[in-house]
Amino acid sequence: MILNTRTFPKHLDRDINKIFFDDYTARSPEYPMLVEVEMAPPGNHYTEAELSILGGLRTIPEGDGVTFDNPIEGNEKTRYYIEYGLGIQITHQMASDDLTGNFQKLPKKLSKSANDKVEVTVADLFNSGFTVHEAWDGNYIFYDTRTTLKSGDTIDNSGTAASLSETSLIASFEYFDTLVDSAGYPLMATPKLLCVPTELRATAERLLRTPQVVGGVNNDLNMVGPQGFFGPQLFVSHYFTSSTAWFVLSDLWDGRLYWKEKFSMESADDFFTGNALFKVVGRFSTFVNNPIGGFGNTGA
Repeated sequence: MILNTRTFPKHLDRDINKIFFDDYTARSPEYPMLVEVEMAPPGNHYTEAELSILGGLRTIPEGDGVTFDNPIEGNEKTRYYIEYGLGIQITHQMASDDLTGNFQKLPKKLSKSANDKVEVTVADLFNSGFTVHEAWDGNYIFYDTRTTLKSGDTIDNSGTAASLSETSLIASFEYFDTLVDSAGYPLMATPKLLCVPTELRATAERLLRTPQVVGGVNNDLNMVGPQGFFGPQLFVSHYFTSSTAWFVLSDLWDGRLYWKEKFSMESADDFFTGNALFKVVGRFSTFVNNPIGGFGNTGA
């Protein structure tokens, strides 16, 4: 039998691999808007511990010495990297008899699955941030009664459930205005990003673009609009699962994605069946250790 590319298409692996990576890298991802993306440090896990800052300076009476202070060790959290993968196998008969070109399209389907896995995993920090995912203090990412390490102040970065509106947005800005560090001093966090699901796109656009109060009749200034005291950037996620939840992220937001192994495609031939085997595998971790730089509201 003559060996040719029609009867042995699996030997075009280089082309298949190129198709996968061309499609994988061509897509514009959403997740970098929500997390910092870094390569993971060495080892099979990453551990980070909290350390408070120092307290304020104290008055020194004449003849006395300076008062010494110590930071306080706080919460510690270890993050492990999770491996994700998917494979396909194609018989040489199917590849040989394929008249539709679907064989050549399969790498694109694998690349979409790889992209979607990252997007879904990052978005789940928000989708399940009220009930599943924990920060380094053992509480959920968006939680109402976390306590600062040194001063004992209570921080509520979830707020009372409320629909997205000028009033509820102002309440989230006030959270950042009153946010304190571990010693109780103002952090002065700056809100940067309003994150909403597709269902809230129109509402968010009206709020951020209308100079006057939306629906108002008195020509009052819209405090969250373009002429108000805060004009965040809008981010619309296609992977948020709640149609009502919304989030505001500041310059202190600690969302992270650590790549241990970026997605790669491998292939092999099955000697016994003649099938062409393809698999895509990657390993990463998504997490939020210090959550106070973000504010989440489940909506209503």
